[in-house]
Amino acid sequence: MNNVKKKILFFTPYATRTGSEMMLLYIVKKIDRSRFDIGIVSFANGELLKEFPADIPVFIAPKTFNMVEKISFHLGIHPTLKYLRKLAKDFKADFWYVNTTMMPETIVVAKEFSIPVITHFHEMPLTYTYLSSPDFKSIIDYSSLLIGCSQTTCEPIKDAGGKNVELLYSFIDHTLVKKDEKRTAELKRALGIPADDFVWILSGMTSERKGFDMLPDLAQELNDPHVHLIWVGASIDDGLVYYTEQRCKNSKSATKIHLVGKQKEDYYNYLNMGNGFLLTSRQDPFPLVMIEAALLGKPIVSFPSGGVSEFVKEGMGIVTQDISIKQMVKAIRSIMRGETVTSSEKSIEVASRFNIDNGYNHWITLIDKNY
Repeated sequence: MNNVKKKILFFTPYATRTGSEMMLLYIVKKIDRSRFDIGIVSFANGELLKEFPADIPVFIAPKTFNMVEKISFHLGIHPTLKYLRKLAKDFKADFWYVNTTMMPETIVVAKEFSIPVITHFHEMPLTYTYLSSPDFKSIIDYSSLLIGCSQTTCEPIKDAGGKNVELLYSFIDHTLVKKDEKRTAELKRALGIPADDFVWILSGMTSERKGFDMLPDLAQELNDPHVHLIWVGASIDDGLVYYTEQRCKNSKSATKIHLVGKQKEDYYNYLNMGNGFLLTSRQDPFPLVMIEAALLGKPIVSFPSGGVSEFVKEGMGIVTQDISIKQMVKAIRSIMRGETVTSSEKSIEVASRFNIDNGYNHWITLIDKNY
């Protein structure tokens, strides 16, 4: 361990409750302040910033420009880069910790000032499309440490030429996962779901990556009046989501679809309402919601979309062979009929390993090893 106090500048894109940004919150809350001086840069003034310790300096980098910044941009002065250059001079960090790949401007400025960068990947290849080829190459080539949140995240980084790639599984704050059986029953009644019907919960943004568009096809293939599909999560305002919502609304399937939107206060009570949890993602590095569902003792049925294949052990559910609605429905029926035996105790035991203490201890080991 290096006894010299280090100065870290953490970068986050939105400061919202995405899995990657919750991970950063957990690390920052746990970090040993006798060993590290830290600051946080966000590219938006998000709600999560209020939850970081009050004495940590927070900087809001301009990403959507005001009128003066737009004029500057057209005159060849990039407001984001200008802000980061000033920060590089004023906040003399030993290294920058870039939490997600969605901030390529950080690499541009870090290179100019020869500041070492750690990039924490919470993305898989489908998400690389949001980066230009030069930006992605810079992240891979310049970062002195590349952290992936699952094996399935680390492998593509290595394939892209990443040299120093380390695994740090995502983790959650177990103390937050609380359920209220009475409230859960109230919510179930409010949706008109009979007590003996089987409920499958799905959760996440209504994106193509999360497989939201497959929901009506899943209901159609199930076509069981005693099965309910409940999607919990914020709705994205795009054409595919509108189309899918209309299909859900007009579905002729006997299986009911419930779109309950984003939930905060009752989030865990909705998860708890499920007899099981479905993950329809096409790609998902290591979704925190699967840890939460397992911690609530729910069996999981998932496509082989990424980290879920590393997480789900025997007795916890089924990961299908392919991304196939028919295979998923077969797995759903196998669990509902008891043909595939699952154990709440097993799910809880495995999920319990992915806690803040274990996660932070692994994180600090990686930092000490590299810095």
